[in-house]
Amino acid sequence: MPLLGQDFSGALNRRVTILGPGLIGASLAMALGRSTDFYEISIWARREEAAREAVGMLPKCRVSNDLETVVSDCDLAVLCLSPHAIESIGPELAKFLPEKAVVTDAGSVKEKIVMRLEQIFGGRFIGAHPMAGSEQSGIHAARENLYDGAVCILTPTALTDPRAHRLAVELWSSAGCTIQELPPRAHDRAMARISHLPHAAAAALVHAALGADPSVARLAGGGYRDATRIAGGPEGLWAEILLDNRSEILLGIHDLQTALETLKLGLESGNRSAVEAFLADARTLRASQSPAT
Repeated sequence: MPLLGQDFSGALNRRVTILGPGLIGASLAMALGRSTDFYEISIWARREEAAREAVGMLPKCRVSNDLETVVSDCDLAVLCLSPHAIESIGPELAKFLPEKAVVTDAGSVKEKIVMRLEQIFGGRFIGAHPMAGSEQSGIHAARENLYDGAVCILTPTALTDPRAHRLAVELWSSAGCTIQELPPRAHDRAMARISHLPHAAAAALVHAALGADPSVARLAGGGYRDATRIAGGPEGLWAEILLDNRSEILLGIHDLQTALETLKLGLESGNRSAVEAFLADARTLRASQSPAT
């Protein structure tokens, strides 16, 4: 498929190629498109149908489903794909990527991805994880303000080239993110608690609440909707995430079971003080550590 959309011949600005025009990739393209840093954005979509859809949604970008066409002249490639797709596309990407081009990603699990892509790209790769998203998926859920005020966690290692670090900071800052940094393993440990475990718990809550009688959902108010919203995310993607980070998530599930058992014991014994203490401790801890919501 030939290039569609913008013609960047003769341009001098930073050239970014986004692989994957789903929610994350398309939102990044929209955010960079409004940036005063003047990124020139190319999009790679695996399927021709998705590429043509991206042309309509992202008119400031050039789009193709031919990987060589969109990465052969880029300064920075951003892998906005599922974890397994990020790992598997590395060898193919390396065939066409310019020697000095930097590679980053937006994956939710970092240690496996960083190990794999550093084997291929060395210090030119730096892991990234923007803490933004939605239970919705696909390009039609994308929006240009998705990253505004969100934290983007970079996961540099001893191999990371300073230029790769600088370009990643510039990229995600231009999209609207604030930057934090963690080692890859520490990132995965933290995400197991504040991202992956909540998704697993939301799915479990749906099963527990509706398993016996799904019709009670029609009576639900905001509490149920808020607590289970993220369970509406794409199951294929989330199965990959949960399995890739399973050792850390299993520790989180153990602690969740312990917490529920504490509450259960208080309820079984009719101990109001214990139940109130459990709820009060949670409220206090959340208020002291959580962003205002």
